[in-house]
Amino acid sequence: MSLMRKLALAALVLLTGCGGKKEEAGDPAQAQQQQALSQVRQQLAGQPSSPLLHFQLGQIYDRYGQADSAVAAYRRAISLEEAYPEAHFNLATGYYTQGRTQEAISAYQQALRFRPDYALAYNNLGFIYKMAGDLDQAEAAYAQAIRCDTSFFEAYNNLGQLYKERNHQAQAQPFYRKAIALKPDFPEAYVNLAAACKALGQKAEEQQVLNAYLAQFGKEAQYSSHARERLRDLAKTK
Repeated sequence: MSLMRKLALAALVLLTGCGGKKEEAGDPAQAQQQQALSQVRQQLAGQPSSPLLHFQLGQIYDRYGQADSAVAAYRRAISLEEAYPEAHFNLATGYYTQGRTQEAISAYQQALRFRPDYALAYNNLGFIYKMAGDLDQAEAAYAQAIRCDTSFFEAYNNLGQLYKERNHQAQAQPFYRKAIALKPDFPEAYVNLAAACKALGQKAEEQQVLNAYLAQFGKEAQYSSHARERLRDLAKTK
């Protein structure tokens, strides 16, 4: 799983195509960023106390990998409107990117304070707790993410991976299967379920999962070569 799936409060429109020669001469991405920054800053000149505009400024910095500037923008948004869960969420993401784990946890908790059903925040907290080795806290966070959003397929997969970490492969399997049922084109859940079947010696079930993966994603997908090789190995053991 990629750790930080971000929630944008407002759509951020990045302008393109302003002056062909200038853009050709420099870095197109940098030119695009400057256009977006200029647009938001012009609005901020007239509305300097707008938390939404500072939030959008942070989104731009995030998009171009400028974590320090993004964090500063989100902090400013929060100073203007404390009850801004999306800003707390993005601030937490920025803190984690900077290696400021405890501050990230606190910021996610603040996001949840103002939005108790924030499934993404619970999921990300689960990831941080798991990385820190606090599996009980991680389990509780993932489970709460699922309670907040019963269609959150990534959280089901993450909870399965947590049980795998504890060497509870049988307990992990239902969560992988639920992730697949919710999102049949989620490759990691197939791979994780097949690995659990292998660990438990469930050859028929593993074969079924691998065949389902190939049927869903085809022969050229990321894990297809491994799936075909494993199926050949399983065929030899019959």
